[in-house]
Amino acid sequence: MYKPRLVTKDDENTIYNLINELEDKPLSFPDFTKAFHLNLKDPSIVYYVMLDKDKIIGFISIHIQILLHHVSKIAEIQELIVAKEYQGKGIGTKLFDIALKVAQDNNCTQIEVCCNQKRQRSHEFYLKVGMENSHYKFCLPIDKDKRYV
Repeated sequence: MYKPRLVTKDDENTIYNLINELEDKPLSFPDFTKAFHLNLKDPSIVYYVMLDKDKIIGFISIHIQILLHHVSKIAEIQELIVAKEYQGKGIGTKLFDIALKVAQDNNCTQIEVCCNQKRQRSHEFYLKVGMENSHYKFCLPIDKDKRYV
């Protein structure tokens, strides 16, 4: 029924729309395009889409890093989005399972995800798939017109 595949450069527009849905705002398309194509070339970043026939209905990005404080490889989900009309059908779990396989195939010792506090349904999803909420994430937006040091 639903089928995953690796992302290609031809998926750019659809993934852009999904990321805008995830962020609940339009992002700069030229900036998105630059990041998308750079990341496609990076072997430590893995992108998958989920298809319903030929229609992209979900997306996940997995970043593999060697972290000093883990002294091992870690897989981090940077984005996971399922189109609204397909949510609640197990597609997010299928995408998460892909991330687990990527993590195992890359000899990672842990899989992580940071999730905005406003995304309560996402928090419930990550707990349901077996993750633990054990960390805090702190952010400071950088104002290009302000001197910090």
